[in-house]
Amino acid sequence: MGTNILGIGQSALAAAQMGIATAGHNISNVNTPGYSRQILLQSAAAAQNVGGSFIGQGTQVGEVRRVYNEFIAQQVNSTQSSQNYASAYFNQVQQISNLVADQSAGISPALQEFFSSIQNLATSPNGTAGSAARQAVLSNASSLVSRVQSMGARLDQVSEDVNNRISQTVTGINGFAKQIADLNDFIETAQSVSGGAAPNDLLDQRDNAVTELSKLVSVSVVNQGGKYNVFMGTGQPLVLGAKVSVLQPTSSLTDPTRLQVSYENNGSLVQLNEQSITGGELGGLFAFRSNSLDLSRNSLGRVAVSIAAEFNDQHKLGQDLNGQIGKDFFTISGPTSTPSGANLSTANMAVSYSDVSALTTSDYRVQYLAGVGPAPNYFKITRVSDGNVQTSNTLPAVIDGLSFNLATIGAPPAVVAPSVNDEFLVRPTALAASSISVAITDITKIAAAAPVTTSLPSTNLGTGKISSGVVNATVSATSNSVNGFIGSVVVGDSYNSATLTPPLNLTFATGPNSLAGFPVGALVSVTNGGVTSNYEVAAAAAPAATPPKVVNVPYTSGATVTYGGVSFVIKDNPTTPAAGETFTLGSSLPITPATLTYNSAGNNFTGFPANANVTVKNGNTTTSYVAGSAIPYIEGSTISFNGLSFTVSGAYTNGDVVKIAGNPSGTGDNRNATLLGSLQTKNTMGSGTTSFQGAYGQFVSNVGNKAHEMEVSKSAETKLLSQALQAQQSESGVNLDEEAANLLRYQQAYQAAGKLMQIASQLFDALLALGR
Repeated sequence: MGTNILGIGQSALAAAQMGIATAGHNISNVNTPGYSRQILLQSAAAAQNVGGSFIGQGTQVGEVRRVYNEFIAQQVNSTQSSQNYASAYFNQVQQISNLVADQSAGISPALQEFFSSIQNLATSPNGTAGSAARQAVLSNASSLVSRVQSMGARLDQVSEDVNNRISQTVTGINGFAKQIADLNDFIETAQSVSGGAAPNDLLDQRDNAVTELSKLVSVSVVNQGGKYNVFMGTGQPLVLGAKVSVLQPTSSLTDPTRLQVSYENNGSLVQLNEQSITGGELGGLFAFRSNSLDLSRNSLGRVAVSIAAEFNDQHKLGQDLNGQIGKDFFTISGPTSTPSGANLSTANMAVSYSDVSALTTSDYRVQYLAGVGPAPNYFKITRVSDGNVQTSNTLPAVIDGLSFNLATIGAPPAVVAPSVNDEFLVRPTALAASSISVAITDITKIAAAAPVTTSLPSTNLGTGKISSGVVNATVSATSNSVNGFIGSVVVGDSYNSATLTPPLNLTFATGPNSLAGFPVGALVSVTNGGVTSNYEVAAAAAPAATPPKVVNVPYTSGATVTYGGVSFVIKDNPTTPAAGETFTLGSSLPITPATLTYNSAGNNFTGFPANANVTVKNGNTTTSYVAGSAIPYIEGSTISFNGLSFTVSGAYTNGDVVKIAGNPSGTGDNRNATLLGSLQTKNTMGSGTTSFQGAYGQFVSNVGNKAHEMEVSKSAETKLLSQALQAQQSESGVNLDEEAANLLRYQQAYQAAGKLMQIASQLFDALLALGR
């Protein structure tokens, strides 16, 4: 009996000893990251049947188990990933928000000062005050350009910082992935050696590594036979047992300055779609770059392009102090196209601005794809910002104010055809902000005057009046038409258009209807009923080519023909033109002098240049008249021909004349300066919906709203993470008070067990004494 009591005491002593060790282990790891408290599981030993009664045999220790809730752990990892995503995004976008909102670095103040100086020039175009005003224009233009360049450079620095952070994050992901794989191996070995006992500390280390990995990227974990298989993105494996899929930061195939993430597959690197990488710091960096940084660079670039284009266009309609027609006031880079590094051909895209007012803030992906079945190959043009897709069997194609065409390469220039599946990244405005500069350094070359003058001789007997006149286009259309088929010429964006020098002479041919006279090699597009057809002019026709090679460009009444950045619409007025009628596109400058005579019998003006087509706008009604026509006089109407316009009013008498001539000098004339100043509030962007400052304000607002959105998201995710961690700690965390109580409990049990063993020993000694 004493021996049995001794065994019971011994089991109690051992259990108390293990309990003290477990509590001590918990206490020592109270500050260990990822540690889960451990508890001692014990049960009563099997009782012994003695004389019809079962006598207890003490206790037995089952295992030391960690207190771990897999569901709560998954919540912690998920919220950890979301919080780090929001934090990484917010930290980056806040930099841009602070930059654009800073009055000392923002564009709005500099833009306001520049246009204020233009308006000051309009009030003082001449003399000493005029010289000072002109110098102020150049100074403020330089200041504006410097602000735009500085902001563009700062955004470039943010892009480089994102690349560095992506590289560091990928290194961290690889480190934790290797740690998890190593722990998978260690845990398997430990379990096999211990006969299946759980190595609690190793399990904690592995779970903590998963939590740390979740901070960097969103992952999913599959427990397979005690091993963790870890996946990221849309299923890309990071860890499979003891095998690690190592990630590498690599340059984008279509943008060497942009880091992407790749993994090795059968000896080659495969780039992951950044849209598939979500959550964690890496997902936040990718989302920021795609949704905010790219948008910011494109938005700023679009404003810069619009300022340069619109100001240049109006400046080139003016006249400087030397009597010369204005030149470009600003210089700026155009769209860029980068072929994918995986392309099989050497082809590239040549993209130009066709309508600056229609530009968006998106990049574009151009793919050359194989047609299905007998269908021809085609170009797929995707607007990256929203995934909008447009296709075209041939180029050029005009989309969102951009003309997409194949580049000419080599000498003599030759168009290189792309291979199937070739891809190109087109960035219309991303690099514009860093490239804008002032092209003029001489104050006398600021074209503040208008190159046209209008006058009424003192010999006129009537009270008729005429406005001073303005030039509104640098391209004019003339015709020898008998039937009058030149309806109107719509000038494209002259910022990037051909100069049309020498003039372009086209001849109308019938059977089938077509236009002859485009130079060999010209790329011409014809849009009719919303359908655009593209043609390459060649010495011999080749309809099967892409685009079809034609000698003459097919013509349909009312179609829009585009060539060299200039678009024109041919209309029947009122009948179809006859074969052999000619059509000339050329510069409307310098001004051709004209003397117009009022005829009271017909209430009209005659004397317009013989080759000039004339339009008369009265209110919202515009009427076109072919060259040689008498032009009706309508009180207050605006008459336009050869790219210039003036308004007539008052009462003319028979024989009264109006004289139109070139401006002999730009001295004392502020007409073009006034028009330049009006560009500040003119809706020249967003397809005519907003101004320069309005578009920049939208950009600032978008960045500020996104920064606020991510700040709110970060705060919310931080709160959710705190709640998840509290829930985890309340169950798995070490409570020092509880462990202190456990120590006292196990200490008392240990002492009691020792006393029991002492009593058992005394009883045994008494039994031995009886035998002596």
